[in-house]
Amino acid sequence: MPSKAPRERDRAMRIERYETTMAREVAELIVEGFAEHRQKQPKNLLTPPAPWSTADELLATLGSDALHLDVSHVAVDGGRIVSAAIAPQSGEQRGWWRIATLPSHRRQGLARACMEAGESAAAMAGIEVLQTWAVVDSRWEAAGGLLSSLGYELEDPERRNITMVAESWTPRPLTLPEGYELQTLRIEDLPEWMEVRNAVFGGDAGTEWFEQRFLNRPDFDPETWFTLRQEGRIIGIASALCIEHERDPEMLRGGQIEWVGVLDSHRGKHLGEELVAACLNAIAERGFLPALLLTQPYRVPAVTLYEKLGFRTVAGWHSWTKRLA
Repeated sequence: MPSKAPRERDRAMRIERYETTMAREVAELIVEGFAEHRQKQPKNLLTPPAPWSTADELLATLGSDALHLDVSHVAVDGGRIVSAAIAPQSGEQRGWWRIATLPSHRRQGLARACMEAGESAAAMAGIEVLQTWAVVDSRWEAAGGLLSSLGYELEDPERRNITMVAESWTPRPLTLPEGYELQTLRIEDLPEWMEVRNAVFGGDAGTEWFEQRFLNRPDFDPETWFTLRQEGRIIGIASALCIEHERDPEMLRGGQIEWVGVLDSHRGKHLGEELVAACLNAIAERGFLPALLLTQPYRVPAVTLYEKLGFRTVAGWHSWTKRLA
């Protein structure tokens, strides 16, 4: 498709194909359009999102040949770009990299118009599927509403990740059935800990997985990693990480509960509840509340347990996909 002539600086609202000469203006639009989202608490402290890109950093993509120029579109009002839907071009994957509208121009259908223009161009180019490249936070209700109204779908809503948070917790004694004992993790326990982890969650990872993922973290504390034993054998596991990232110690600080599980042969005894309580005790006693955890809606018993202990779902996140007609 030949490039359009330079756009006129008039006052008419219109949708145009994106051109790399618009890179600086669109970069500044994206920064402003996402400003309010920068203030939201992260949905995962263990692996927090990368820092928000600056306008100069966005320029590296917006001014390059990495974008699909036929699919990417902008809305122009009075000579100013006020909304944009930008699509990258990489191998077989096609979708939306950034969709943003200035706060002053929201609720006017501009992002929708940009996306519809892009979808038409994508269909003409033989592209069969579009998707969001980054996961979409459900707290961005307008984004989810827009995608849903345009026919985008979550591939498997029940298996999307959700973040649950407990804002407060008063430490309490644990109540374990006779014959069970709670201990903290010892390094020599790792092979057996991994056996339980693999049995509960699937996989065949070895101790090197744990060493690479947790053991070398500066906030690793074996006193907040728990093993539940019967007759000396580990039958349940749970961990509480007290995390404070130097990049943003106020925003990226809190407790995160990971890898809570009990072997099938020991379920039905409220052992999972006591393991989570042990984690919450550790987090509260160290002053790292609120506590968050990640799970999926289809894990109904786990979600029910977490709600019983004061957790509430604050965010769901997943990619959206649309098959073009």
